[in-house]
Amino acid sequence: MKIRSLKICGFRGFSDETIFRFNDAKVILLYGPNGHGKTSVFDAIEWVLSGEIHRFNQATDERNRTRFIRNMHTSLLKEAYVELELISSTGGIVKVKRTCTARAQDITDYGKHKLELHLPTPINGITNFIDADAEHLLKGLLVKPAWIEKVEVSRGLHLTHILGQEKLNEFLRGMKDGDRYDSVSLLFGTEHFLKYKDSYNELLKKVNNRVNQIEGQISEGTRKKNELKAAIDELIKKVSDPNQKILSIALSEYKDNFLAPDNLFEKEDWNALIPLIGKEKESLKQKRYDLENRERRIKDIEEIKLKWKADLEKLNIGLGRLEKLKNHRNAYNMLNLVTILNNRNNQYEESLIFIRDKNIEINSTKQAIETIKASVHISDNFIKIVTECIENLRNNKYDLIKDVQIEHENFIWKSKTSEILEVIRVTQSSIVDVSSIHASTMSSLKLLEESALALHGIDQKYKNFLSSLSDYLSVEEEINSCPACGTEGINKPQLQQRIQLEQAKIHNELPLLEQKIKEMKDKFEKEGIKLIELKLNVEKSYLEIRTILKSAEEECQNKKEHMLKMEKEIQNLSAQIELRNNFIQEYNADLLRIGLNETVENKKEKLIQLEQQLERNLLELTAEEKADLPQEIEKTEGIILENQGFVESFISKLLLAGAPIQAKQWDVKEVEDFIQDVSKNVQSEKEKLIYLETVILKSITAIENAKEELLLKTRQEEMRVQHNHLEYLDQLKKKVHEDQDTIKDLINNVKPAVDKLNEKMISELFDTIQKIFSRINSHPVYNSIDFNKEYRHRSYRLLIMVLTGYIENQTQANATYIFSSAQINSIALSFFMAMGLHQQWSSLQLMGMDDPIQSMDEVNVLSLIDLVRLFMEKYDKQFIISTHDHNFYQMMLKKFRNQDIAVIEYEGYSEKGPLIKQQVSENAETDNVLIIPAEEPISRAKLLELNDASL
Repeated sequence: MKIRSLKICGFRGFSDETIFRFNDAKVILLYGPNGHGKTSVFDAIEWVLSGEIHRFNQATDERNRTRFIRNMHTSLLKEAYVELELISSTGGIVKVKRTCTARAQDITDYGKHKLELHLPTPINGITNFIDADAEHLLKGLLVKPAWIEKVEVSRGLHLTHILGQEKLNEFLRGMKDGDRYDSVSLLFGTEHFLKYKDSYNELLKKVNNRVNQIEGQISEGTRKKNELKAAIDELIKKVSDPNQKILSIALSEYKDNFLAPDNLFEKEDWNALIPLIGKEKESLKQKRYDLENRERRIKDIEEIKLKWKADLEKLNIGLGRLEKLKNHRNAYNMLNLVTILNNRNNQYEESLIFIRDKNIEINSTKQAIETIKASVHISDNFIKIVTECIENLRNNKYDLIKDVQIEHENFIWKSKTSEILEVIRVTQSSIVDVSSIHASTMSSLKLLEESALALHGIDQKYKNFLSSLSDYLSVEEEINSCPACGTEGINKPQLQQRIQLEQAKIHNELPLLEQKIKEMKDKFEKEGIKLIELKLNVEKSYLEIRTILKSAEEECQNKKEHMLKMEKEIQNLSAQIELRNNFIQEYNADLLRIGLNETVENKKEKLIQLEQQLERNLLELTAEEKADLPQEIEKTEGIILENQGFVESFISKLLLAGAPIQAKQWDVKEVEDFIQDVSKNVQSEKEKLIYLETVILKSITAIENAKEELLLKTRQEEMRVQHNHLEYLDQLKKKVHEDQDTIKDLINNVKPAVDKLNEKMISELFDTIQKIFSRINSHPVYNSIDFNKEYRHRSYRLLIMVLTGYIENQTQANATYIFSSAQINSIALSFFMAMGLHQQWSSLQLMGMDDPIQSMDEVNVLSLIDLVRLFMEKYDKQFIISTHDHNFYQMMLKKFRNQDIAVIEYEGYSEKGPLIKQQVSENAETDNVLIIPAEEPISRAKLLELNDASL
């Protein structure tokens, strides 16, 4: 995969949106002074692909309190993001966009981002992914399957794809052999293994503390075990007394009568049995309480049984009499209701006729209201349309009233309004025309007056000139030339004659001009008068229309008030109808109560027949009952209530004593049988309860008399637990000692392991490193490289050795002391390029080098450029190279002129970010033009002009 384009906005050194379109470029050059944002491009690529910038990955307190991802000058309303387009191996375009999600109140913005991924080929029908799904798929695109669990993307990019200034400078600064070894570890990425030693030391401290803790626990456990053994020996002596009854025999009766687990008796676990006995004791207490309650309730029932019989008989008699009285009361009430209905029948018929007539009157009034509403609607529209027309005329919007239709029931208002509106329209149009002419006249008059004033001034100056010339001639005797213009051959008499002629012509145009001014003033005044007349006519027309509108509004208001009166009348009639309807509904409801309905015929006759029948039914009542039937019913209900209360109380007590719900319907014999059965059961349960309470009492007494035996069991169990605990601590101590040995071995082997790893990597890469070094090294004698490793003063040290090229007579020297900084830099570049060439973990073909030359001489630089070109052609690598060195930049432009090249040239830097000049190579197609920024495109001719100038 290669980079096709890069878009940066609000990230690091870039404030405004900037787009880099690389297309198929194999080499991308970044040129500009230090501090202008070149490194931000490398940071952007690393951040968008991994979400991290490796040089900031160490979580220091300073980093966690600093915002450095989002550009400080970017508006909070603008997104800060990096968007990258990658060309996949199949030619498809993968779009990766990472956006900073830090909020304004966040202390740091590092690690706060979201990812969006667009794939050229759908997965399950989806091409756009976000967040965790996008991160997973992006890692799958960058990292080959065999490496997916072994490589962190950020670390991999840092080691094999992007050579940053920090890593290069670290190698150069490591001039001491010990520091240099650490620098090589950094370059290879093995330095993070050294951190394990510190972790192992911390872990060893924890394990040592754990050993001390375990040994203390063993010491304390041994002391407790010895104390328990002494106590057990003393208790065994006491329990061995032949006069003491064995507890298991004393508790056998408890075992036979209660549900206790058999294993407790087998193990003689009496301590576990004690709580069970306590629970059984409490359970028996509850049973005794319940039994005594039942016994007491049965006695209460037997005591009130005779009274219950008498009250039950009285209750049945009272219920029969009450039913008879209620039937007569219902008949009496119905008779009263029939009589009332009979008396109100005429009112019922009148109400039906009243409702019919008033509904007809309401409908007639509603129709009249609708007619008035239509008339009011026409008047409202008339007022609205005329008002709008007046407004449009005042604003000179004549086109808006051309097709307006004026409608009204009053034909005079309608025609008069249309006529006046047309007069206003024509008059206002005339006012516009006359105003234009009037303004033109005023302008012409002003010009004439200015001309006359100017002419008066000129004539006066000319007159003064001629007088001065005449005075001059009067004092001069000999004149041979004109004293004004210098013309030769002119004498004094000729000049005096010419002065007299000119003085006669001075005012000859002014009278005509003044006559024109007078005529123009008359015209201007007449036009002004005409304008005033036209405007007065317009205002008069407006006044006539307003008079018509006022009359229309008054008429409309009168109609609305009349409608309100009619609506109130309808409301009054509706209220009267509602009262009559309520009466009719109540009358019909009363009819239904006596068995008739509103549709029955001959209501009057039916009511009279029903009244006579009810009077006959009431003849059965005694005189006392007829005198006050409600009082007789109330008296009977009181007797029933009194008897019913005692009967229900008796039944409730039966239910509490255990009777079923059916006891409410029992007769006397069933109740007596129940009482007898319950009494027998209570007596039987009471005898059993007394026996079980005796067994519990014996068990408790036996346990209290055998405290030594119970204590012995407890101590023996504690002894067993303590013994097991000590065995566990011994095993744990052995395991922790093994952990100590393991951690010590790990601590001792960290450095050798890192050393072997570094040595292995150097060995695997050595041939490539040697070939690259031989290309970019400029030393005249030492053109081979070798490495020696030493372990001195408790640390590893790396010696970079350089050799002459003659095997039969090789001379070895320490590069640190004979190589310059630029030549040491060549060694670091050799390591990086070899690792980038041999890496197998990623399909990304990018190799980025941020300002790599750092004081390299011209020979080194040319060799490095040739080597980059070789990598592009032979290994199909894409390079991004930045530099602040103008000579290096010019050499790369010349050397790569036949390649697909993109150029980013920094001209300056401001709060908005870098200022970038656009470039294109001579052989590049238009599609390969680097367009930066997107908002400011530049022509191809200009780009070629800039390129020629730079070369």
